[in-house]
Amino acid sequence: MFEKDQIVLIDTNVVLEAHRASCWNAIANHFKLATVEKIIEETQNGFQNRSPEQTIDEASLRKSFHHIEVISDKARADFALAHPDVTLDPGERDLIIYAKSIPVKSVWLLNSPDMAAVRFSHQSGWLDRLVSLEEMAKHIQARTSCNFKDNYTSNWLSIRKARLILG
Repeated sequence: MFEKDQIVLIDTNVVLEAHRASCWNAIANHFKLATVEKIIEETQNGFQNRSPEQTIDEASLRKSFHHIEVISDKARADFALAHPDVTLDPGERDLIIYAKSIPVKSVWLLNSPDMAAVRFSHQSGWLDRLVSLEEMAKHIQARTSCNFKDNYTSNWLSIRKARLILG
């Protein structure tokens, strides 16, 4: 599933959890991480509610990404019109808009432990593109300072995928 320099689209929660578990640098050095501007913005909000290991230097974070896409208001409006029943957080919405803009034959994965993003991925035929933070860390044998929270594990993602497939 993974290759060196594999493109992986990352959401805010993954950034925060990878920093909490102290594996962000290892992951960023192995994979070509991509995200959207809104995700960067979200990582800088809410510091008062975060532990010190989740306080992330914006300049360093930006440097760790291979690509950061800017999503236009028009693209957001077009998405909302095309998918009126889809409820995604702003960062996840922008990440999904970016994913939809990538050519179909491109090889990329999506790491978002949010059920709305997982459901949308299922509707879009992307279940095989979903990957957990735990899978990424295990693949590169990254040492972590703690266990991942449940929704960042392979087991959590596998169960959700199976439930969606089975209806």
